[in-house]
Amino acid sequence: MRENTRITAKDNPAVKHYKRLRDQKKARRTEGLFVAEGLRIACDALQKTGRVQQLFVTDTAWEKHGELLTERMQETGKLLRISDAVGDAMTDTEHTQGIFAVCRMPEQRELSKVLSAEGKYLVLCNLQDPGNMGMILRTADALGVDAVLTSGSCELYSPKVVRATMGSVFRVPVYDCTDALGLLGMLHAAGIRSYAAVPAKHAVPLTECSFSGGSAVWIGNEGNGLPAEVIAACQTAVTIPMQGGPESLNAAMAAGILMWEMMKSGG
Repeated sequence: MRENTRITAKDNPAVKHYKRLRDQKKARRTEGLFVAEGLRIACDALQKTGRVQQLFVTDTAWEKHGELLTERMQETGKLLRISDAVGDAMTDTEHTQGIFAVCRMPEQRELSKVLSAEGKYLVLCNLQDPGNMGMILRTADALGVDAVLTSGSCELYSPKVVRATMGSVFRVPVYDCTDALGLLGMLHAAGIRSYAAVPAKHAVPLTECSFSGGSAVWIGNEGNGLPAEVIAACQTAVTIPMQGGPESLNAAMAAGILMWEMMKSGG
């Protein structure tokens, strides 16, 4: 790596561009780019051809992980060395690993053209906690869910959500649909049954749901659950039977249990 490629100025244009993408949702949407910080997620990004536009590595991080990053990089011209001080200015975490990536959002086909009548999907409706969304994507990745669909939920490509996915953001297809009822109609037209997850006695206990054929489990807002009109439009209301005092589970925990049962049911 040539010394003149090393960045020591915090107002360097490439550094300012990274920080703009880190801080501004509008910039991410306009440019189709987002940022990811940390060794593990950078390595996951580098495994996906064409996803990393720029990689920044501090002097300290290069000493520790330079060999590994070099092995993963397909185009070394995308790498910029930065001083530790510049890395401190770029970080969005309390203790940075000194590795920062600018990544391209994936190009996606129209959702109606990719839905499968035998597919298994998770729908996040008005979910607002970045940590919950990140954990849900990790679980969907682990269990092999075909796609995660979102409606009115927090932004997938915000730094907090990306970090919480621990790399699953690069492996799980995610589609955002602004109209929840329109999405329900799209799923129905594709032959996919929608299940509304609700903490209600009248709902079908999860232990009695088969999830046969195409299935989409809907998870609602952390505090308010699913909108009444969404519950009414779903073909089945499903609930997780519980003992003891809790009236409901954390959204990510509930989603994990529901996804496990849905995927266990197979086709």
